[in-house]
Formats: sequence, structure tokens, C-alpha cells
Amino acid sequence: MSGEGIDAKQETGQGSSVAPASDPSPVKGWVTFDEENEKKKKDSPAVISAETVQITLERSLSKSAESPSNNVAVLGPKPLRNVELPVATVEPIRQGFSNGDVIVTLLPVNSRFPWITPALFRPELVPEELMAQGLTLTVEEYVQTMELLVNDVRFTLYNVCYKRILVAWITLAFIVLLSLLFSGTSGLTLFGLGIGWLVLNAAAIFLSMYLKFKLQRNLERCLAQVNKQLLRHKIIIALDDRGKISCHKVNLCFLYMDSAACISHLQTTIEQQERDPSSGWEQRMDITSNDIVIQGSRTTRLSRKQERAALLYLRYAARWGRDRVKDLLVSPPAAGGRHCNSITCPCQYIEEHLHCKPTGSCCFYIADPNVQSEVFGSIHLPTLPTSSV
Repeated sequence: MSGEGIDAKQETGQGSSVAPASDPSPVKGWVTFDEENEKKKKDSPAVISAETVQITLERSLSKSAESPSNNVAVLGPKPLRNVELPVATVEPIRQGFSNGDVIVTLLPVNSRFPWITPALFRPELVPEELMAQGLTLTVEEYVQTMELLVNDVRFTLYNVCYKRILVAWITLAFIVLLSLLFSGTSGLTLFGLGIGWLVLNAAAIFLSMYLKFKLQRNLERCLAQVNKQLLRHKIIIALDDRGKISCHKVNLCFLYMDSAACISHLQTTIEQQERDPSSGWEQRMDITSNDIVIQGSRTTRLSRKQERAALLYLRYAARWGRDRVKDLLVSPPAAGGRHCNSITCPCQYIEEHLHCKPTGSCCFYIADPNVQSEVFGSIHLPTLPTSSV
């Protein structure tokens, strides 16, 4: 019975039991070594698990004090305050100009050995005062005008030699004198050499003054060509030499001056002076206005008498501007100047100069006080009486 029961249980179990699942067969692969596994671990990039961090900005410090256990950075805001900006000290660019006003003064740009090297001006540096409202000068015209002035030989010679000719000769003369005294010569030989030194020194001083006069005159002619480019813009450029020995104090001054009224008045004055041929006023003008000759099968001559007033204005415009900057112009009466409010206008200045100017150039040093002060410095020479025409 027991055996039958066991068989019956087995038969019953066989009917309700499920066959066990078979084990998966191992996957076939390549044989790997430990060295290759280590190399792959080294080549594989490191992976860093990302952590989320939350930062809360609180507007007060009381909330952060309530939860000191949180490791969260709490940033407290700084108190706001009003910051006052400093008031600008740069003066605004002038908008309006009247006749005789100084627009701007250009200083030399060289700073290395300023007492030895001559003054240097760079045409590409344009002052903003010349671009003010009311002025018609453009940047291109300013650069062209300055290049014309800087590249002129007459301006370079004046800039280098004017203040140094007399000083160089005086220095050389003292060196020669000291060499004669310590040369060991004595008696009549030393006396004769001393007399020769005095004569040579006097001749060299007069030669230096003549060269300075020629440099000044050539500079005025150079500035006349430059002012011709600035005439339509109502601007006059003048040179103010404020140095004694050095050439570094040469300044270029730009002045505002409407030349239409002055040129018209000068034209009327020239026509009146032409009626009296014995006055010699035409020789005093010191301008060249030769007729234009067109050569060909039929020669044609074009008169330039209408341009003499403009040429005369340009000839002395730079000298008038120099005296204006130095405050050497005589103040007009209470009614005011002819074309300027507080100073003598250029046409008045030119007429007074030509009336007092002698016909010969040999007495020009003594007759003109401006050239006298430039050439002789502090030496005051007697002025010859000249008859006004």
C-alpha cells in the first residue's frame, strides 16, 4: 500500500509539476588578459556624479540665522548710496567769434630736449576748437594748410636759426677772444689781433641782424601763402615767438577775422593813392602783382590790379596777428575800431604802417619799431622822423 501510495504521489506530482528551466549556455568571447583590462580602465574617462546645489538669496539676515544648519551660501545685499559725479572742468567749445578773437594757440609737440631741438608741429593733430560751430574749416583743409607751412623751407629756417644766429656768434666770439688771451702772444701782435677781433665782431653782429631781418621777412611771405588758403574761412594764422634763446617757444595762433570789409577798404585806398604818382605808396606796399600774360598766336594780358588789395592784406596779416597776440595794437577811440570792436583792424594797421614806412629799405630797421624790438632786443635806437604821405 505504501509503495502504491508513493507511486501514486509521484504520478500525481508528475502531472502538476513543471520541468525546470535549463541553464543558459555561456557566451563565447575572446580571451582577455589583466594588462589589457587595466589599460582600458586607464583610458576610460572619469565620470563624476553631478550634485544639485540650491542657492537662495535672502533680503535679510534674520532668515539665515533661523536655519544655521543649512550649508547654503547666503548673500546679503549692500546698502545703496548715491554717488555724485565730479563736475567737468573742461570748458565748452566756443560757438561764436568776433573779429580779432584768438581761436586756438598750438604749442610744439616735441618734449625731448625742448631747449635744444626746434619746435615741431604735427599736421595730423587737429585741434577741436577749429571744428567749432561757426567755422567752415574742414579737417582735410587744415591738414593741407599745416603741411604747406611745416614743409616750407622758410618756416624751417626761421624755426631753427632765428633765435640762434646772434647767440651762436657771441659764443664763438668769446671763445676766440679767450684763445687769443691765453695764446701767449704779447705786445703789438696781441694789440693788433684784439683790434681785428673787435672789427670782425662788429661786422658779424650787423650780419646777424641782417640775416634775422631776412628770415623774418621770408617768414611773413610764407605765412601770406598759408593765409591765402585760410582766407575764405575767415581765419588768420600768425607766429608768436616767445623764446629768447630757445626755438621751443614758437607758437602758432589762429585768429578769427572777416577780411571782406578790410580788403574792400584797402582797394579804395589804393585807388586814391594812385591818383598821386609822387606819393610812392605803390613802392611801399612790397607786393608783386604782375599782369598775367597768355602767350600764343595772339598775346593777351590780364590785369591783376583788382587783386592788389587782397595781396596787400595777406602780406601784413601775419604781422598784424603777431601784434594782436602780443597786445601791441593801439586801442581805437571810444567809438570802436573800423572793423574790430576793441583793437585796430588790419586795414588801419596796414595804412598806418605804409604811411610811416620809408621808400628805402636801408632805414627799415630804425623806422619800424616792431622789427627794431625783434632784431635789437632791449637796445633802444633813435627813430628817424618820417613824413606821412
